[in-house]
Amino acid sequence: MIRTDVTTADRLLSAVPADRRPLARRLLSDPRCGGHGLRAWVILLDADASPLPSSLPGELVEVYLRDDDAEPLHDCERCGLAVPVRAVRRCGHEAAVEREYFPVCPCCGGKTGRYAFWSATRPGSN
Repeated sequence: MIRTDVTTADRLLSAVPADRRPLARRLLSDPRCGGHGLRAWVILLDADASPLPSSLPGELVEVYLRDDDAEPLHDCERCGLAVPVRAVRRCGHEAAVEREYFPVCPCCGGKTGRYAFWSATRPGSN
């Protein structure tokens, strides 16, 4: 039987620059190699139907490939792209941001922050 459905991980991988795709695939498929942030992004895309461009900027992908503590906890207020931050856990369920990699979206130039897209798109927010 030929498989015709596309998984969320496949969708994310197709947007990763071709030269970084093999490493991203390995990180997604083997938790012992790292890739926590990439797997978190797949879950986010699956759960929230978050926007994903057809092509991701290389510098954004590099953060996930190089920093295993990077997580998709911020998003762009304009295009909704999830952007990585380095988070630290203190107390409670919300992580504190230790490092903000992209205060401006590498895709569209919009401002990024926690819930930026969802805050900007909810009714009555304008």
